[in-house]
Amino acid sequence: MRRIEGNFREIEDVVILYPDNYINGIEGDRLDEMCDFFLLKGVKKFLIDFSGTELINSIGISIMIGIMEKVRERDGMLLFSGLKKVNTDIFGMVGLTKFVQVFGTEKEAMEELLSRQTYERPPMERAADSGGSDGAGDTDL
Repeated sequence: MRRIEGNFREIEDVVILYPDNYINGIEGDRLDEMCDFFLLKGVKKFLIDFSGTELINSIGISIMIGIMEKVRERDGMLLFSGLKKVNTDIFGMVGLTKFVQVFGTEKEAMEELLSRQTYERPPMERAADSGGSDGAGDTDL
């Protein structure tokens, strides 16, 4: 079996990943590899707890988007917790918070993950999956 390095915990059917202080290409790649490893093992519920992370650069954000896509492709659930204000602001600016729920603490996020059995895609994504609207006849109220 492949050895996975990094800070993580498995609680019931959830894997919690703990990134380092600075998420750049190296740390982002490590998180991506850990996610791949657990996805191959059949894990569907992930929490990335950023409480020990001070800064996430643009490469790290790009890798986070890739992780989000991989988890969603497998009908998994991904939540974030413990984001510092600067990282919350950055995630909001680039739109990540539209697709991943963010919780203040690991405990709050774990309660949510453990209570949910299946993943529900956000309404915006479901509409896009079903063909959506071509905009004809749409009106703003």
